[in-house]
Amino acid sequence: MDNNRFANRLAIAMQLNNINQIELSEKTKTFSKTISQSLINKYLKGKAFARQDNIYILCKILNVDEAWIMGFDVPMERTPDEARTNNGTFQYPAVDSSMFPLLDVGDIAFIQKTSNYENGQTILFRLDNVEYIRKVTDTNNTIEFHAMNVYYPILKFTKEELNSKSFQMIGKVIKVENKSAFK
Repeated sequence: MDNNRFANRLAIAMQLNNINQIELSEKTKTFSKTISQSLINKYLKGKAFARQDNIYILCKILNVDEAWIMGFDVPMERTPDEARTNNGTFQYPAVDSSMFPLLDVGDIAFIQKTSNYENGQTILFRLDNVEYIRKVTDTNNTIEFHAMNVYYPILKFTKEELNSKSFQMIGKVIKVENKSAFK
């Protein structure tokens, strides 16, 4: 990646979105990872290389294509994550380390869309408008969603409790791409 080309395109995207460095840094907090204003400043001056996970976050906020911001001759418009599908599968970037070492921030989970899950599967689901990747354990009376990282709590519900919440099954994890292994 050409640092100067990345710096120029980041500046263009920020200008088109009418957003400054401080505002951009604040918006990154929704991805469970803050990109500091000083790091954004270094990107804009061409003094720092952006990591893949940071590029994804910046592009998602600025609604520009990842390849475009890295300097490639492709359209600027970003294809939404949901539209990046192939035969019912799509890529989903991990936004937290709850499934570490399987997935860390910025790693990619390949999700097969499905509305049903089987006991023991690792799934992507939405609960009260928050998305999670967890291993599901379904017993007679309770459903538990387990993180691999012990610092994240088990989400445990009775079937009745889960039915009363806004629960949406999105799909099952069929493959992962661990970019974090090369940090």
